[in-house]
Amino acid sequence: MTIATAREIRGPDGGRETVSTAHELFVETLGFDAVEDIASFRQTASSAANPQVTPKLVTTYEHGRLVGAMLGVYLRKLNGSIILYAGVKEPFRKQGLYTEMRSALLLELAKESPTGPEFLLSEQEEGSWLATKYLDGWGAFIAPLDYVQPAVQGLTRRRLKLIVMPQEADREEIIEALPSIVREVYVSVYRIAEPEENADFRQMVASIGTT
Repeated sequence: MTIATAREIRGPDGGRETVSTAHELFVETLGFDAVEDIASFRQTASSAANPQVTPKLVTTYEHGRLVGAMLGVYLRKLNGSIILYAGVKEPFRKQGLYTEMRSALLLELAKESPTGPEFLLSEQEEGSWLATKYLDGWGAFIAPLDYVQPAVQGLTRRRLKLIVMPQEADREEIIEALPSIVREVYVSVYRIAEPEENADFRQMVASIGTT
């Protein structure tokens, strides 16, 4: 999909070179501690890694140079999706690139479900501009639990807000399914085989509805 003469948004591409350059962009724009190490990232972005997870990597180029990228995955067991990483190089921010990439990514994720994904998840820092955009502009809400991104795959343990944008499901249905949702995120995204043995996971589930 061509946005302008010199700018182009490209659909899913799991090629090794594209995955590597996207990882470099995410580290540059999000910070080293907020991005998986490259070996883990390649596994996350690989469609062969887990049949229950379908990754979609959308990229933006300006004059052939990568200036933005967004990685999301479709979670087949939940019929839902999560945006894992999104980054735009500094000179190209505030030009609508995030919104354009998000729209392209949502179209690709929707192709994985005959009925359409029930929701879209995003992990965000509390009060960030992007969290505000989801909440005020895109009809999302903050999941009522104490969410923790685990220290796995080269990531630093972080307390974040789990932002939920309803799609085919409504808010009440999503909240009722939160234990299953966070469990599947821990299993399929963070590859924690037995989340019930993880203290952060147990604390999250116990906190549902209390925050």
